[in-house]
Amino acid sequence: MSFKNVGSSQGSLSKKMSGGVKVSLLALSLPALALLVACGSSNNQFGVGCRGTTGSFSNASLPANSQWAYELSGDIANTTGGSMPYAEAGVFTSNGNGGITAWIDDFYGGTFTNGSYTISPNGTGQITINFSGGQVNLAITMTGTASFYLIEADNFANASGTAFQQDTTAFAAPPNGTFVFRTHLTTGGSSITNASVASVGVMTVNSSGVVTGMNEDVLMGGSNTSQRTLGATGGSFTTPDSTGRGTFTYSDSAGRTVSYTYYVLNASTYLLYDSVSALALGRIEAQSGGPFSNSTLAANSGFVFGSHGDTALTAAGGVNSAGQFVVDGGVGNITSGSYDSVQDGTATSNAALVTGSTYAADASGDGRYAVTLNANGVVVQDVFYMVSPNRGFFLVNDSTKVEDGTADLQTTSSFSNSNVNGQFGFGMGGLDFTPEFVDRSGVIVADGNGNLTAAYVLNVFGVVTSPGCLSGTYTNGSNSNGRFQGNFGSSSGVDLVFYMTGTGQGYVIQEDTNVEIWGGMATQSVVPPVLPGGF
Repeated sequence: MSFKNVGSSQGSLSKKMSGGVKVSLLALSLPALALLVACGSSNNQFGVGCRGTTGSFSNASLPANSQWAYELSGDIANTTGGSMPYAEAGVFTSNGNGGITAWIDDFYGGTFTNGSYTISPNGTGQITINFSGGQVNLAITMTGTASFYLIEADNFANASGTAFQQDTTAFAAPPNGTFVFRTHLTTGGSSITNASVASVGVMTVNSSGVVTGMNEDVLMGGSNTSQRTLGATGGSFTTPDSTGRGTFTYSDSAGRTVSYTYYVLNASTYLLYDSVSALALGRIEAQSGGPFSNSTLAANSGFVFGSHGDTALTAAGGVNSAGQFVVDGGVGNITSGSYDSVQDGTATSNAALVTGSTYAADASGDGRYAVTLNANGVVVQDVFYMVSPNRGFFLVNDSTKVEDGTADLQTTSSFSNSNVNGQFGFGMGGLDFTPEFVDRSGVIVADGNGNLTAAYVLNVFGVVTSPGCLSGTYTNGSNSNGRFQGNFGSSSGVDLVFYMTGTGQGYVIQEDTNVEIWGGMATQSVVPPVLPGGF
């Protein structure tokens, strides 16, 4: 039984993307959306479980009066009979007993007060938002007391993302300090040229929310630009409102004016959403540990990473990558590591990093590093901005794709099957080449001895199912790089590849040919507002 095709419909996508983004979004009015929702699947099972899945989660896991910010991205139906990429973000308040008392969604463009949720003991569940004539359903999986993965679980959209509880004490003022940021705008057409855009950079913000300095790298339409420096008037943040939402606007030296809605997670972490295009998401995190040099990254430190993006051939969602590398802590050599990627349906599996893999800190000390990965002859050029010596945001400098992601320090240098042990929440999204859009969220249980159990909600091209209890195995290919292979009975061999940090979190990609699905996993314990696999 293949992990990717359980519950799969075999319908074809007649028109993958059509129409201009703004026109299509305006055309997808609430009445039109209600018609799509009216055909929804009321028999969906969102609280999924099977042998081995346990827990103490309940509706109280979303405490009374707690506020949650979320973001997700994927593909949504349009009024011409096709579909198009979209991004969604918002904030909701829970009552601790299965009710949503307030909800603002900046994709659907409204404030709603009629919503509900249910959470089963293993942390899986459903959130429903009701509005006149229809509803939106989200399947969720808790990863601790303050975060969860989520997917769209309706017949008109496929999307995946993450959500985090907000620290409401941080709503009193705009961001203040030095922050690293990452953004991604997904193409609204069949080409990435002048459409898909990724950026990473660092900025300094004063106590009034004014950006006093910014260094930024932008990958626009697959052609990387040089590092850009913005002046003291380059941007500003407004003070957030009572929902933790504000605006962030800046202009760069290339003439772009960019405006985002931002969502406070805490005083150090913020989500971004471009409500004008409804195609862009981002993240901001406070920087620490600078100034940065090659030796700032400790000798023999291992980093795992995951990235996602658009390609010249497949456009939206055409590439997913994950891997690991080890730095020497001074000279600038990457001494070992491995790289996995699926681009336009073709997989590169467990390619060893060889001589020629390097890293070099920018002389400014602002956390920018040029990183070269020589994956057994496949050369990948990355631009990193380090959030801290333990974490970084990056983009891939390649004219055939617009790809970006995050990297995290590994806390151990020796791995075995015992390092993947316990119950994990996970979320994944993407597409296969049937063609169908595919999203899943649920729990994976690993016994520490190479055996897996999985239970999840699956949305394949708008057909939402709960495939039941799946059994599989996992193996550690190397005791040093944190790379594991998971197999759920697919005849293609390896269904999942996950790179683990050693702290119960990991980046996940599906490495079957003609499949572009990626995401993350995290143990169901208290975690900071970081989940691998976000947008």
